[in-house]
Amino acid sequence: MGIIKNEDGTWILKRQEIHSDEKQKVEIFDTTLRDGEQGGITFKGNSKQEIAKFLAQTGVSTIEVGFPSSNPLEFETVKEIADTVEGPYICGLSTMDTANIKKTWDALKNNPNPTIHIFTLNIDEASIRAYNADPQEQIKKAAEAVAYAKDLMGGRGRVEFSSQNTILALSQSLNPAHQFLQEYISKIYGGAIKEGADVINIPHTVAKGIEIKIGEAIKYFKMLVDGTEDVILSFHAHNDFGVSVANTLEAINQGVRQVEGTWYSLGERAGNTPLEQVIMNLALKPVYNRRFYTDFQLNQTNAVARLIEKESLIPIPYNAPGIGPNALRHGSGVHSDGDKKGKAIGENIYLPCTPEDIGWTGNTHQITKLTGVAGVTARLEELGFDFTKAFVREHIMPVIKSKDITYGDKELRIIGDNFRYTEEDSLVFLDYAFNKFVNSSVRQAQVELLLNGKKYTGEAFMGKNGPINAVFSAIDDVIGLGEKKPKLVVYEPSSVGRTHSSVAESLVVLSGNGEAVDYNLTAPIWVGLARDEDTIASSAKSYVQALSRYMTDMKNSTQS
Repeated sequence: MGIIKNEDGTWILKRQEIHSDEKQKVEIFDTTLRDGEQGGITFKGNSKQEIAKFLAQTGVSTIEVGFPSSNPLEFETVKEIADTVEGPYICGLSTMDTANIKKTWDALKNNPNPTIHIFTLNIDEASIRAYNADPQEQIKKAAEAVAYAKDLMGGRGRVEFSSQNTILALSQSLNPAHQFLQEYISKIYGGAIKEGADVINIPHTVAKGIEIKIGEAIKYFKMLVDGTEDVILSFHAHNDFGVSVANTLEAINQGVRQVEGTWYSLGERAGNTPLEQVIMNLALKPVYNRRFYTDFQLNQTNAVARLIEKESLIPIPYNAPGIGPNALRHGSGVHSDGDKKGKAIGENIYLPCTPEDIGWTGNTHQITKLTGVAGVTARLEELGFDFTKAFVREHIMPVIKSKDITYGDKELRIIGDNFRYTEEDSLVFLDYAFNKFVNSSVRQAQVELLLNGKKYTGEAFMGKNGPINAVFSAIDDVIGLGEKKPKLVVYEPSSVGRTHSSVAESLVVLSGNGEAVDYNLTAPIWVGLARDEDTIASSAKSYVQALSRYMTDMKNSTQS
C-alpha cells in the first residue's frame, strides 16, 4: 500500500488487494480480572464470576481470571469460573514453580479450554542484577515448567509463556555491554517453544529505556528466537506513556496475533492496554479492518465497559474513546449542526462511528445551561417524558441553569423524575443502627422506615459485603418484596464539596430486568438520589427513594 502519482498528475492510494478469506484473525486476551486487579482495584464478591460469564458471550478468545496459587480465595474463584464458564480459553497465571503450576491446573482442569500462563522474572539487565538471577538457571526452569504443564494438561488447552520486560531486554541486548541478553532471550523462549508452548507472549512491562521501536523489537525477536512461526505470538503492554494502543497495533502489523489488555486501561500504574480501543481500531479503521479481524462482537463494547465499571467501582473516564460518557457527544454549535446535516444524507460528519456500532447508549448532544428550551424539551421527550415547553421553561430550565455542568441522560432522568413523581413517597427512611452481640463478632443492621405512614423496623446481619449491603438488606426486610424486588444495578457514592464539611451523595438505580442501564422511561428502572452528612444514611435514603418510586409505579399499574 502506498501513495503514488498517476500519469494524469493526480495522486492515488495504491492498495494491496486482500480477499476476505485472507484476513488474519487477532485473538483478544482479556486480563481485566487478573492484571486489571492491581493498583488498589479489587473485584468484590461474585464480581469476577459475573464478568467472566458475560465476557464469554462477547467473542473474547481468552479470559485470564486470576492467579490461583496466590491464595485460597483466588484459587476457589478461578476454579468456580473454570467449572462454569465455557467458550473462550479460561486462563490462570502461574510462576515457574511446579507446585504453583499444579495448583493452577487443579483450578482449571474441569474447563474444556484451559490455559496455564507461565511467567518468569524480568529478564532485562537491571532486573537480573536486582534479583541476582542466573540466566542459565532461568532458562532451565522455564523449559521444565512448560514441559511439566504440557504433561499435566495431556494435550488439552494451551500453555502460554512470558518473560517480563522482554521489550526492554531486546533493546538492551543491542548494547555491546549487554549482548549476553541475546542468548538469554533466544534460549529462554526457544526452550519454551521446544517443550510445546502454544502461545509466546512478549511483554512490554515497563515503558522506559527503549531505544528501538516496537515494530523493530518484534522483528528482532522473531530473528533471535527459533520456532516463532509455529506458535501464536502475543503482546502485553502497559500504558505508562499513553502509547500502548499504538504499540499494540504496530505489534499486530509485525505478526502478533494475540493482544492482551484490560477494559479502559485498568491495572497497575497507568494501566494496561485498553482493549476497547484496540478492538475499535481493528474493526472500524480501514487500514486495519481490510487485513485483520477479531471474534469480538463490537456492539457489546459499551455493555462490557459498563459491567466492569459497575463491578469494579472504578468510573469510566469521561473522555474515554468509544465508551466514555462524552465519547460520541457534541455541544451546541458547528459540530451539532454538522451532525444533523450529516444524518439527513446518511453520513456521520463529526462522529468516528455510529453509536450502534459499539453499543453506545445515550444522546450525542449535550445539555448545558446554554441549551435552549426547545433542545431540553426535545431531549426529555426522547427520554420518554411528555413535558410541554411551557412546563420545561417554568420548572426545569431554572434547575438546569442553576449549575455549570453538563447534563447527560442520567442527570436529565433524575430531574424529570423529580417532577414526574408528585405524590408523597410511600416509603421513607428514618434512621439506622448497628448492633453487636455479646461475645460475638457478628453485627446486625437495624433500620427504621415509614411505610404508608406506619413505622416499621427491619433487621439484617452484616456479612462479608459490608455495612451498606446490610442496611439495604434490612430495608428489604421491611418491604418484603421477595423475588418481585427490582435488582440493584448502579450504586454510586460520592462527596459534594471539597472541604471537611462535604456531604455524602448517593445514586441508586434499580432495574426490573437486571440489564445494562438505559435511562429512557421505556426501560424498567427506578432512580434514587439523596444526600446526608453520613454516607450510609445517604445510601439508604437513595435506595428507599428508588424503591418507593418502584412501588408507586407498581400500584399505579395495577389500578389502571
